[in-house]
Amino acid sequence: MCSGEVMNSPSDETLRHQLQIQWQDHVQTRNQTWRTLQIEAAMFLAIIGADVALDNPWKLIPLGGILLVAAGFGIAVTIHHRKVQIQKFRFIFRLEQNLGLHRPDLMGEVIEPAEFTWRGIFDFKKVATPKM
Repeated sequence: MCSGEVMNSPSDETLRHQLQIQWQDHVQTRNQTWRTLQIEAAMFLAIIGADVALDNPWKLIPLGGILLVAAGFGIAVTIHHRKVQIQKFRFIFRLEQNLGLHRPDLMGEVIEPAEFTWRGIFDFKKVATPKM
């Protein structure tokens, strides 16, 4: 941007469109998180099935190792998605604010989500929400 240029504020239509995009992205991220959990559960059930089918428990050790590695990746994906969710909700909060939607008579009290914290992962009162 040159020193003489004037920056225009985005129109309400642009803000609404961006709000829609951010919500769609949030839903997609949430679906990816749940899909990761479903894959982990399917792998766990497959190992239980293999345990029943195999008569040698030593053959399960490699499968258990694969499950542990997959679970580690699942945890990493979930934490990454939580960070993205908080960023999205903070951006959505600002978009709603710029559109004048944060009125007590319209939405009640709206609180901007706090930054991601590692201790928030273990706070079971806040585990289902990005308001950490």
